[in-house]
Amino acid sequence: MPTVSIIIPVYNTEKYLRTCLDSIISQSYSDFEAILVDDGSTDNSGKICDEYATKDSRFFVVHKNNKGVAEARLTAFELSKGELVTFVDSDDIVAPDYLQILSKPILNNNADLVTCSFCYMEDDGKKGYPLFRFEGFYDGEKIKKFIANHYFYDSITKEWGMSWLLWSKMAKRYLVKEALKQGKGLWFGEDQLCSFYMLYNCKKLVILSDRLYYYMIHGVHASMQSNVQASKRYNEGLWDSLLKMFERYTQLDTQNIAHKGIRQRTWIYIMQTIFKKMAKVGISKEEFQRQFSKVRNNPFMKNYFKPFSVGLGMKDDIKYWILKLKLYSLFYILIERQKPSLSKNKNKKRIDENA
Repeated sequence: MPTVSIIIPVYNTEKYLRTCLDSIISQSYSDFEAILVDDGSTDNSGKICDEYATKDSRFFVVHKNNKGVAEARLTAFELSKGELVTFVDSDDIVAPDYLQILSKPILNNNADLVTCSFCYMEDDGKKGYPLFRFEGFYDGEKIKKFIANHYFYDSITKEWGMSWLLWSKMAKRYLVKEALKQGKGLWFGEDQLCSFYMLYNCKKLVILSDRLYYYMIHGVHASMQSNVQASKRYNEGLWDSLLKMFERYTQLDTQNIAHKGIRQRTWIYIMQTIFKKMAKVGISKEEFQRQFSKVRNNPFMKNYFKPFSVGLGMKDDIKYWILKLKLYSLFYILIERQKPSLSKNKNKKRIDENA
């Protein structure tokens, strides 16, 4: 029985899939199985998966109708046998020692969850910057303090303390089994809830500074592709999925240690949704008012807008109060002012846009 199970959801990534799978074959640690779930691909991705399964007995393929990346991961996990589990997106690549380095703290020091650093990589091979990492060993109260002060938002770096996403992590099987259930029914953010569950419930955490995972930037990422198909149109259920995601965050935070971070990250996502998604498609004032009125009437958001401040500084508090007071016409002026900068920076992508 293999020690490590690698779960790889696949949906229409024929252009990048071979590079991804070659990086798996090239691992210095060989005691693994790779489970590929072809989630109803309409290109040659399914055939490529079969090709690799034929030439390497460690690869297994499941072909299924498109139901989204969350269902694909759950299907793969149910078939997996490894005591350690890691996730790779089918258009990304991993370093040759990815499995070797991530498995070591678990096998040798009984860690429950290990995460490494990563780099952005564009199609031309140019490497982007790695996000800040709080390298080290955490247990007990240290994990709680990390979640409370750094996981969702760190005031110094203006980023998160470690990736919220499932890739770039390895965990013991017992954590993954329950984690994959947390994002059920969501087509956006389901992997973030999985990651948070594992972090919140692990006893020993190791954060590595090693840059072992390469997140490839080329349009809509593989982890979103399948979900885009499942939702038919990307923007249709975005607000609904976002609000459900953060509501579930609060439900998972049973000890109320992540309240501040969840609140700050919710606001950041609201701003990104408005300025990087709604504004980008040229939403009208009337449509913005209609959509955000619906958002404000959501029970979770009614409670969200009760406090005086969002906790991210004066500029954000001004925007917060404009929306708190439901001055949508005034806020739309900010959206109109943002459009010129969006067109100038359309090629600048951040991880949150594709998460």
